[in-house]
Amino acid sequence: MNQKVKDFLRSFLINLPLIIGAIIMLAPLLWMLSTALKPNSFVASTSIIPKEITFENFIKAWEFPRVFNPDVTMGTFILNSLFVTIVITVFGIIIDSMAGYVLARKRFPGRNLFLYTALATMMVPFYVTLVPEYLIVVKFGWINTYIVQIVPFLASGMGIYLFRNHFMSIPIELEECAKIDGASDLRIYTSIMLPIAKPVVATMAIFKGMWSWNQYIWPLVTINKIELKPIQLGLTMFKGLNVTQWGYLCAAMTIAILPLIILFISMQRHFIGDLTAGSVKG
Repeated sequence: MNQKVKDFLRSFLINLPLIIGAIIMLAPLLWMLSTALKPNSFVASTSIIPKEITFENFIKAWEFPRVFNPDVTMGTFILNSLFVTIVITVFGIIIDSMAGYVLARKRFPGRNLFLYTALATMMVPFYVTLVPEYLIVVKFGWINTYIVQIVPFLASGMGIYLFRNHFMSIPIELEECAKIDGASDLRIYTSIMLPIAKPVVATMAIFKGMWSWNQYIWPLVTINKIELKPIQLGLTMFKGLNVTQWGYLCAAMTIAILPLIILFISMQRHFIGDLTAGSVKG
């Protein structure tokens, strides 16, 4: 056995657990795509390879919500989720980065308390605060509005903490030079600090995009109007009390995950750079 074969076998055996793990992780996605390409059925198939390929499920799934409301399609749910996701991601990153910058560079009474309070929000399960938050938004009259899907999720303890740590790693001499040139704190934040924090921005864009796009429990509690429902609630319409439209459901789920795939692909370079930044000593 020559050396190349030995190296190949050694590499294969080392990577075998990763290959098995990848197959296990991809199996549900492959089954979903396979079922979406098969003729619609009320019985879930266990086969991954479709015997007959059809794209009719995607067309039917897009029009299926008209059964409940003639003016609603899958596009309505997707637009609702896109609007909520974009607003939360953009404004959430601005709020988190501003808070992180203040905590990293400014000294004021209660700074550490504010930081620990922000971190504490990461340790409290969402279901613990569900009822109090619902009572608050009812008092504000936000039920069945876009506001109720956006405002409670704008700021996040994780985002504040990541931005704060990143800004603390930036040499303060950069800001001092900018201040000598007459730059204000806002100018320093927008022109120096935020551009340097691109890896954190990309990371939080992915996380906030995923959290916002996958919202289910909160819209289920606060949104009753079908025309305001996000995509995750829209998917439940394909599952009835006694039967499930498996072909339509899997086609709709395939459509629903495409924006997240596009988001990750567009941000993966900065995202991976942020994860590996601390592993190389520079």
